[in-house]
Amino acid sequence: MTTSYESDTAASRSTTPTYNAEGHQVWNPSVGIYHEPAKDQRESYGGIVGALQDLEVQTSGKAKAYPNNFAGIIAAIQDLQIIADGEPPVYPGPAPDGGQIIIDINGNPSWEIIVPPKDGELWFDTRQGRLFIAIDEEWYQTNGADGIPIVTDNATAPDVEHPIPGQFWWDSANNDLYIHDGLYRLPGGDFTDDATLAGADPVWKLITDGLADAFQTTRTLPLGNIGPKIQASNEPEIISKPDPTQFSVQADYNVWLYSALLELDEYIANKGEVVVGVDPPPIPVNGQLWYDTASLELSIWYEDDDRGQWVPTSTSYMFDDEIATVNARIDDEQRTREQAIHALQLLVDSINGQDDAALQNVSDRITSLAATVASLPTYDLTPYATVNTLNTQIDILQADINSVASDVASLPVYADQGELDMAIAQLATKATKAEVEAVEDAIPDVSDFVTATDITNAISSITTDYLPRTGGVLTGSFTLNKSDISLPALDFSSSPTSSRNAFKFQTLSPSGSYQAQFGTTTNFWEYAWQFDSEEDFCWIYNDTNKVFSITKDGPACSTLVLGDFTTNNNNGRVLVNKIDVKERLNTYQTAFEQIRQGVSNATDFDSLKANILSALASV
Repeated sequence: MTTSYESDTAASRSTTPTYNAEGHQVWNPSVGIYHEPAKDQRESYGGIVGALQDLEVQTSGKAKAYPNNFAGIIAAIQDLQIIADGEPPVYPGPAPDGGQIIIDINGNPSWEIIVPPKDGELWFDTRQGRLFIAIDEEWYQTNGADGIPIVTDNATAPDVEHPIPGQFWWDSANNDLYIHDGLYRLPGGDFTDDATLAGADPVWKLITDGLADAFQTTRTLPLGNIGPKIQASNEPEIISKPDPTQFSVQADYNVWLYSALLELDEYIANKGEVVVGVDPPPIPVNGQLWYDTASLELSIWYEDDDRGQWVPTSTSYMFDDEIATVNARIDDEQRTREQAIHALQLLVDSINGQDDAALQNVSDRITSLAATVASLPTYDLTPYATVNTLNTQIDILQADINSVASDVASLPVYADQGELDMAIAQLATKATKAEVEAVEDAIPDVSDFVTATDITNAISSITTDYLPRTGGVLTGSFTLNKSDISLPALDFSSSPTSSRNAFKFQTLSPSGSYQAQFGTTTNFWEYAWQFDSEEDFCWIYNDTNKVFSITKDGPACSTLVLGDFTTNNNNGRVLVNKIDVKERLNTYQTAFEQIRQGVSNATDFDSLKANILSALASV
C-alpha cells in the first residue's frame, strides 16, 4: 500500500521522453512523476492505483492511499468524482490564467507568464471566441486558425504580413500543406518571433509533400545524402549500385538491400567455397580456392589480362636441408670469388708497375716531338688556293662548258648552205615583181568601204546621238527576248540606292497629277509602293473582276480563303484544307442572329438551352 506521494510540478511540465527497461519511450505524465512511490509498481495493480492517484494530484493537488488490489482500484475510481465537482477543465476569460499583462515604456503591451501552463490545458478567449490549448508552455489555437487555411494555385507564399500561429497554407498546384509556427525570417537570414521587426517575413513549414506522402512512414522516410556516397564508392562491382536519381526514400533502400543480399549470396556461392580434392574445379572463378589433397597445397585461381592460372598460396614441403646446402654453396662461392678478386688485384698492380716505365718513355717522346714541331719554319700560304676553292672553280667551268654544249646542240634549227640553195631555187618558180605589180593594178579601189574602226565609232555615237547612257526619253518600246534565264531583264541591284524609286507611274484621276513609285526605301529589307492620294493597287481578272485591292484605307477582297499550298497544276493554284472565311463568317453571323432571337424568345432555362443548341446546330 502506498502511503505518501510527492508532487513534482516542474517535472510534470517536461515533455522530454524517458526509456523503460524494454527500451520503449515513456512520455510525461506517467506513473511515478506525480506519485513517486507508485513508479516501481507499474507492472501490477499498484500501477493502476498510481495512475489514478496521478489524476487526483493533477486535479486536487493531493492523493489518498489505496491498497494495491481491485478494492483499491474501485475506491480510487470513485474518488475521481472530484474532477466533476472541481473547476471546469477549460478556463474562460480575456487572457489565460497564470500570467499578467505588462505595459513597456513605449506603451506596448506584452504577456508575462508567471506560472507556465501544463500541456493539455485549455483556454477559451472570450474576446475572440477561440479555444486554445497549451503545448510546450505556449498557447495554440485548437481549430487551426479558425479552420480556414489559405489556398493558392502555385508555390508562391501567401501575401499575409502577420499570419496567426497555426495558420495553414495549401498549395493546390503541388498538393503541399504548410503551417506557420510563429517564426519570421529577417533580411540577414536570422529568425525571430517578433513580427513587428522591419523586413520580418513569415516562415511557412512544409507538413506534407504531395498527397501520396501525406503521412510519414518507414516507406517514405527520406535517405540523407546517400546519392553522393554511392557515386564516390570505388568498391568492386560485386553488388549493383543503385541509381541515385531513383534512390531517395526508405522504400528504395529496402528494395535495393534485398536485391543486394541476393547478389552477395550468389557471389559467395560461386567463389566463396574452397574445393578440396585431387582435381581442380572444371570451371574456376577468379579468386576461387582449391586444396590439392595429393600435393597438400592450397592454390587460388588468378586471371590476368590474357590467361588464368592456379597460384599456390602455401606449400607443405620442408626445404630447410636444401636451403642449408644452398647457403653452404653460396659461402664457398663467395670465398672462391674473394680469392680470385685478390689475385686479379695483384696482377693489376704488377701491370701498373710494368707500364710506368713505358708511359714515361712515351711522355718523353711526345715532349721531343713538340720541340721539333716548334722549331719548324713558317710559310705564307695566302697566294695559294685551297682545295675547296679549286673544286668550286672547276664546278663553275664545268657549268659553262655544259651551257656551250647546249647552245651547240640547238644550232641544227638554222638552215645550212644546202638548204639555203634549195630555197633560192624554189623562189625562182614564184611570181616576179612586175607580175605582182600587174596584179595590184587589177585590184579595185576599196577606200569607200567601212572599216572596223568605222563600226566601233558608229556604235559609240548611238549612245550619244540617240539614247544617252545618262538617260533620256524613249518614245518606242522594247521587246526583251532573254537567252539566259538566270539573268534579270532589268537589273537595279548594283546598290540599294539604285533600287530606290525603280518604277514610277501616273494615276488616272479626276483632277491633279498623282503618282505612285515602287522600289526600296531607307528602311532595312523594305520594298514599297509609295503614294499620297486615292491610288488603288489591284488584281483584276479578265478586265472586270477585281479580286483584291489595297488603298490608303487598307486591303480588301471579295473572297478570302485560308488553306495549305501544294504544287500548281495545269489550272493554276492548288489548295487543300481550305477555309472560306467569308462563308464561315456569314454562317457565324446567321447563328448569332438565331441565338439572339432564341434568347429573346426563351421563357425558361430549358427553352433557352434548346434555342441555343438549335442555332448552333448549323455551325
